[in-house]
Amino acid sequence: MSPYVKLVNLNNAPGAPLQRRNHWIIHPDATNRPHLAPETSLNVQRARVRSVCRSLGLGIFYETWQKLAGTSGPYETRKVAIREDRLVAALAGAIHVLPASIAISIAVLNSYGYYIGEELAGPQGQDDEKLAGLQLAAKLHELTMQASIAAMLLQYVRHEVALSNGLPFGALFAGHLFKDVSFLWSAEFWGTAKGAFRNENRRWKLVVLLVVCTVLGLTAGPATANILKPRMGNWPAGGTDFWINVTTAEIWSKYAAGAEVPASCSIDTGVRSCPHAGWQTLAQDYFPYWSHLQNKGYLPDTIRIPSRNSIRELYPQIRSTTQQYSQPFSVATTQYSVVADSIAETGRLWAWVVAAAWGTKGQPWRFWSHKEAIYTVSAYQPIVHTRCANSSLDPADPPKDPVKFYDLRDIHTYRTTGDFPLEAQEDLSLADLQTFNDGPSLKWTTVSQPSAGFMALAAIVVIPASVQSPRGIFTCTVDSRIAPAKVQSTRNRYKIVTSHLEPSTTWHPAGTDATYGGGDKWAAVSIEPQWAEYLNAKTVDGNSTVFRLLAAAAGLRDMNTPAGSTTGYVIESILATMIVNGLARRNYNGGVIGELKDWDFGSGHVTCGPWCKQMMPLHGPMGAGGAVYTLDEIAQKKATKLTMYAESTGYAYSPKGFTTKLSIAILLLYSCIVLTHWGFMIWVKESSSSWRSSSEIAALAMNSRATATLHDTGAGIETSRVYRQSVRIVSVGEKVELSFEDRLDQEKIALNTWYS
Repeated sequence: MSPYVKLVNLNNAPGAPLQRRNHWIIHPDATNRPHLAPETSLNVQRARVRSVCRSLGLGIFYETWQKLAGTSGPYETRKVAIREDRLVAALAGAIHVLPASIAISIAVLNSYGYYIGEELAGPQGQDDEKLAGLQLAAKLHELTMQASIAAMLLQYVRHEVALSNGLPFGALFAGHLFKDVSFLWSAEFWGTAKGAFRNENRRWKLVVLLVVCTVLGLTAGPATANILKPRMGNWPAGGTDFWINVTTAEIWSKYAAGAEVPASCSIDTGVRSCPHAGWQTLAQDYFPYWSHLQNKGYLPDTIRIPSRNSIRELYPQIRSTTQQYSQPFSVATTQYSVVADSIAETGRLWAWVVAAAWGTKGQPWRFWSHKEAIYTVSAYQPIVHTRCANSSLDPADPPKDPVKFYDLRDIHTYRTTGDFPLEAQEDLSLADLQTFNDGPSLKWTTVSQPSAGFMALAAIVVIPASVQSPRGIFTCTVDSRIAPAKVQSTRNRYKIVTSHLEPSTTWHPAGTDATYGGGDKWAAVSIEPQWAEYLNAKTVDGNSTVFRLLAAAAGLRDMNTPAGSTTGYVIESILATMIVNGLARRNYNGGVIGELKDWDFGSGHVTCGPWCKQMMPLHGPMGAGGAVYTLDEIAQKKATKLTMYAESTGYAYSPKGFTTKLSIAILLLYSCIVLTHWGFMIWVKESSSSWRSSSEIAALAMNSRATATLHDTGAGIETSRVYRQSVRIVSVGEKVELSFEDRLDQEKIALNTWYS
């Protein structure tokens, strides 16, 4: 029998003769173990390698290698509990390098921004699989960060309990419990927070560290998953300043006078710059739908109006009880034609640059790859509200009451109540209207509008009588304004210009002031009846007018067509679309002026000089552009400056969004903490791979002397009082123990010393 084991009888009663049985245990005899000479250079080097491997979580690979090399013994050997070795500390701290480097790289990439394109790199049509791969990578990164945080916490706790004055018993398990948020309200945490410390600064230092590490352990993974995957969105892709050859006072004019329109526009001769031009589109594409407005039917909410270099979208909404969404007035709005044409022109140049030009390093601009490109200009656009009142006339007994019009005093806000009062106009009576023609007729006038501060445009419309109904007279109030809007065009819908209003904005185009309003208060436009007359131009043969043709397109011939209850709505819609179309055509022949910077005139075609770089982001991979046009100062004073912002739709990394910024902050905080800890460990030359797991702590406890502190805890610990007790790891001869009490035979753990 080996001299290094002793046989223990498991089956015989006490005092019985010793007999050989089948059930034995082998127990190392501390007095008969061979001397291992751990201080030899070979064992020291092996111990250093083992310490590094265990610190990196690779202990099983070291053990396998030892077995394959034939250097593995039959039992555990003595070990160095805490090592003072700068090289080992640096190598052991490499567990922080990979996750922290990835975290910093992801954070910097998102902070700086990087546009990828329509698809992710790699095989086409497999973006879902690529994103799934990045999701898997994010999970792996989360695991490495949690391992890094655990290693840092264990190193801190190990230092405090072995080389300092000890910690509360609950802190021993912090490196294993911090991954669960319930740790923050566990008995271990609160026992640690309320435990006995010789220095209050150490208490708060430990509590803050535990809270921060718990929060990082829970949020670092989601933060990585959030910003490791590129996002599909609209990203800043350059743009340019440009000038329109119309002054600011003219382009955003708040007055429409008859003198500004050529007299020839009183007849519809097809001149597209006249206020009434484009009425054929309304007659063909919008008003015929009135005959279908039955049983909750809908009218089109978009009409496309041709301009000189673009196609504008006009947005009408009617006051109707048959539609799901309505308001107490009819309204129409569209973009100024000169603004729409300018967006189409500058957008064309942007598309040319990204498709045909090359970047500063001989590579194409990354924005050539996009699902869509969006060109946006902040500008004003006209918006017209109308509301009509109905008054029937009996030809045999015309009333003497004055004409009444709605006072649209609070129509400038979409939160209007719609309770508009009817105000009498004393200078005009219903009896005076008997002289109107028999067909649908329109007369422009003005009414007092106190809320606007001037005489507002109004209209009187006479509809012929039918067999069932007498002739109808509709008195209509017009409220015209200019409102801030985002005017846009896109690459995939070339030349088509859209917009959306910004009712809560405080932005004003360059050259304007607070009189243009802000928020709900849009600037009112004063329209002279003489200007409005050009909206209702006569046909060349003189037999009809624009208003009558639009009314006929809507089926409005008399008071019985369409149903009498909707006749007022038809009239409101006709007036709103006529007026807003006319206002949008002001300065119709204007456009972009200036020369492209460093354009090679001699080549006969546009070359991509410095103006191309001005169209692309000037600062960073994404952002605003510069100015592609040059214009002398004198010409600039007679022009209006606007800015086109280009956006490219595709995948990109960007700091845009609160959650992205928060994720970046979380990853940078994690990296800062663990790398600072690693640097400190290298500086003090301290490293250890002891007591990394719960099983090792349990083994340490079983090799320690019993203590009254843990009395009645064998079946569990119910209160935090036990976790408050200070505990240290001490040396007793060649052994290490957990100790709750100070004893004379105890000493602090010595560095570079072998313990059993």
